[in-house]
Amino acid sequence: MAKHNVQGKYFPLYEYLLQQEEKHVVLTFEEIEEIIHAKLPKSAYKYQAWWGNTKSGTYVQAAAWIEAGFRVDTIQYGRCIEFVKVSKEILTKKKNRIIREALISKTIPTKDTPYRESESLRNIMEKLNSAQQFFEENRYRHFSDESLLSQFEVLCECRRIFGKVDQAINYMAIQLMQQYLIEKHLLKLVHSQIKKQDEFTFIFEEQAPNGEEVAAILNTTPETLSSEFNPSQRSIFFQDCRLLSKTKATRRYYFVTDEYVYNIIEKKYKQFLESIQLILLPKVIDDKYSLHAW
Repeated sequence: MAKHNVQGKYFPLYEYLLQQEEKHVVLTFEEIEEIIHAKLPKSAYKYQAWWGNTKSGTYVQAAAWIEAGFRVDTIQYGRCIEFVKVSKEILTKKKNRIIREALISKTIPTKDTPYRESESLRNIMEKLNSAQQFFEENRYRHFSDESLLSQFEVLCECRRIFGKVDQAINYMAIQLMQQYLIEKHLLKLVHSQIKKQDEFTFIFEEQAPNGEEVAAILNTTPETLSSEFNPSQRSIFFQDCRLLSKTKATRRYYFVTDEYVYNIIEKKYKQFLESIQLILLPKVIDDKYSLHAW
């Protein structure tokens, strides 16, 4: 076992963080208190210094996350704390600021031209037409009664037809988001203005003709059947909210494409949205799928 200098009340927090494999871990104040089996002091609810990333002086609590390889990155008093996993040699305030800024700025502009956009749309239509033809030709088959070899061949054919379906979903979702923002704010959007944060996250910022700043994040995370986010999903959600809150925009939107994700946020996390409007694509045409509508 690795050596550490953690003792007393906050040792359970050290053990918990040490076991986490995610780079971002978000814990509510209540969850931290459950982990340490005690109430946090009042100063933890009021002062940033209590969450400082230093083991000097009386700040013994910081040893729990620092020794586990984390540092406190974001504080929402009375709500949650975001811990970010970093190596021991960069556990300084200055270096962490540089790393955090690098992470936030790690957005890759897409380079689609109008020609490539039409090409992408045509490819999607061809996939859908091929799928329709396949199912029409096989509508009388009962796959559950067929041999394992036959079932395998059918799945391979489906994979050939659909290919990288996630990319097609991302593309269509971006189009729907653009359509909504164009109608809402009369924006002159082009696909190249959308920045890719990761495989399932896209960011947009633009000024409307009336001078309003508009910012949006699109999250196309694959469908989940769970009633709660896993630690990774929760960290991503809080990170997205933080990125939107840091913009200068007066109109902020968070688009999702999965109804289960929408329902989880609506039931358990909508208090963290604050001035951010949550929108479900493509069901935004129904008012009940747009939270915090203005």
